[in-house]
Amino acid sequence: MNEQPQTDEWLADGEARVNTYRLLSEAFHVPDHELLELLEDVAGDDDLRVTVAIGGLVSELPDEIQSLRVDYAKLFVGPRELLAPPYGSVYLDGKGQVMTDSTMDVERRYRQEELDVTLDEPADHVAAELEFMYLLAHREVTALDNAEFETATIYLQKQQAFLGTHLGRWLPEFADRVEENAETEFYRLLAREAATFVSADSTRLADRLDEVQNSSPERIGGTDDSE
Repeated sequence: MNEQPQTDEWLADGEARVNTYRLLSEAFHVPDHELLELLEDVAGDDDLRVTVAIGGLVSELPDEIQSLRVDYAKLFVGPRELLAPPYGSVYLDGKGQVMTDSTMDVERRYRQEELDVTLDEPADHVAAELEFMYLLAHREVTALDNAEFETATIYLQKQQAFLGTHLGRWLPEFADRVEENAETEFYRLLAREAATFVSADSTRLADRLDEVQNSSPERIGGTDDSE
């Protein structure tokens, strides 16, 4: 009779993941005062899986907004050669180019979920892929909260597949480039926090799916095919 406590634990963990992916996605947009407000709102929030910009950095960021914008442009925008291209295709297809086959696959996955990414960039931009993970995690949590266990499992599988095929494969190299070239502590920390979180989340998702497959249908999953 441990079903409810287990579901509650998984729900709480899922909500923390949702919040973390949302924060990381927003942090890889062009820095503005809305981002600073978001970071201030989550400072000290235990319901996160990262600590980027928490504590001392938050208080310093308002005075560094212009430095952040300059650093963001040099790293991710140009006009010169990008120091840390924020596009998955640059790392995955071995051509150092954007808008390749992997980009098309990301776009296909977005269409399947009817995702409208609010970013004027290729679909495999780091902020967009993190936003996609936020969406999938949010849908998993919503399904779990509604006791729709089969749907929750489907979204667990979609998250694991996306990290294994896209974001989880290229984020470590991207983070290395950011750490090597960033002039602000904010982006060095952000890149490392993001890569560490996504790596741990891949393991977390695999463990969760193992639990689902080994659980009875009355617990999360509802995957018993014996009927």
